[in-house]
Amino acid sequence: MSKRLTRNTLRDVVDRIDADERRQSDDDVTVLWNVADPENRPNGMTWSPESRTLTYDLWNAQRDALEAIRSDADITGFLAGYGSGKTIFGARWLIRQALEYDGSRFLGMGIDFTKARDTTFRVLFEQLPGERTSIVTSSYNGPETSPVVTDYNRQNHRLTFINDSVVKLGSADKWNRYAGDSYGAVWLDEPSHYGEDLHDLLEMIGSRLRGVAGPKAQLWTLTGNGYNAAYEILERQEDSDGESIGLNIEQIRASTLTNPYLDQGEKERFERQYGETSREEQALHGGFAAAQGLVYSNFSRDEHVIPHVDAVERVQEGWRIYGYDAGWNDPRVLLEVGRTDYDQLVALDEFYRSESHVSDAIDWLKRNDKPRGTIHCEHEPADIERFNSAGYSTEKADKSLDAGIDEVRKRFECDNADRPGLLISDNCQNLIREILGYKEEHVGTSAAEDHCCDCVRYLVMGEGRAAKPGAEYATNPFANDFTLP
Repeated sequence: MSKRLTRNTLRDVVDRIDADERRQSDDDVTVLWNVADPENRPNGMTWSPESRTLTYDLWNAQRDALEAIRSDADITGFLAGYGSGKTIFGARWLIRQALEYDGSRFLGMGIDFTKARDTTFRVLFEQLPGERTSIVTSSYNGPETSPVVTDYNRQNHRLTFINDSVVKLGSADKWNRYAGDSYGAVWLDEPSHYGEDLHDLLEMIGSRLRGVAGPKAQLWTLTGNGYNAAYEILERQEDSDGESIGLNIEQIRASTLTNPYLDQGEKERFERQYGETSREEQALHGGFAAAQGLVYSNFSRDEHVIPHVDAVERVQEGWRIYGYDAGWNDPRVLLEVGRTDYDQLVALDEFYRSESHVSDAIDWLKRNDKPRGTIHCEHEPADIERFNSAGYSTEKADKSLDAGIDEVRKRFECDNADRPGLLISDNCQNLIREILGYKEEHVGTSAAEDHCCDCVRYLVMGEGRAAKPGAEYATNPFANDFTLP
């Protein structure tokens, strides 16, 4: 038996003794953890009306996650494969907090309202003791039939327990509506699908874990979804600017194939579908892997991202081109790119800021003494005029979407000497993040996080157009099977 499991078992015994000692009235409810026994308790939970005790069963990985939460972790990431019971565990943990801390407030969150209602909220309601607790219709309020719930406000998605604690049920697509309250703990379900807002959401949660009783901890239950914001936070422990978050983060992995609540046939089906594929680590074993259907599937962090010091040393002094993408609510982006002696393009630096003006981008150029070079601009006449008035050369970008994506893909390819045609400094964290999350299904839609990617496309197309007739190989050897001497 592992040390962690032994500690959990001893702690559960203490919990039982403490629960008996602190029971003060017949209305008090005790929530306990037990070991998994799928043969005798296939639902993994029992409710004793006589003792008013709710007991949840946990299998090994879930118990490891529970121990991590009980430590000094600010965030516990329970990364698990499909069918591993991660959402069930998150729901049970949140119910336990609500029933343990009288009169407090807690937050449970899903991807968007529809997905949260149909999965996250439904699973949470299913973990309530009672019959038909997950059924919510215009004429039937299932959660209110549970003996531990006094009210479920369907309009405000607010679940009130018999000890006056409240669980607010929310969705990440409207995360800022929960910024005005205080919480004793927070559960995020599938945050790997929250997009880049996850960074802002994390900052908001950090400021709201105060003022009410609770462990002041976050539990994230998720299956990986590519190298996106969830990966940056949990794996790299970095914010959107690539800086250290400064939080204690624990990761617990759970494999679908070791979940005792799945029968052998279900496990074999999962293994047939995902085993020995590029998605195995993510879909089965709770790891992170490249998302499927990426626009730039030939991009690799290991191959194309280099230390900033190396990037600066490789490029020719004084030669620069820039890509510019206008924005206000979306970030305004100006991307600086140099060139090596082998005609490789190297992304060196990025201006990336929402609610900023073109004058801010110009100030960034001047303040950092950026070398002059053509700025390939999105078609915003006023912005182009401002750049020109400030003494910078501009060209209207070739915004051909399909052709531009093809050219960038070619740039990511290697020449005969295994030199990629496009390298990226590790200083350009927003560009790297966008490339790793840019999916085919999002191209040309409002769902795309492609502001830096647009800049790359503009300048790659512009650089190719600037090539002199007959000099294609000298300008871009990576568009052809050719190596410079």
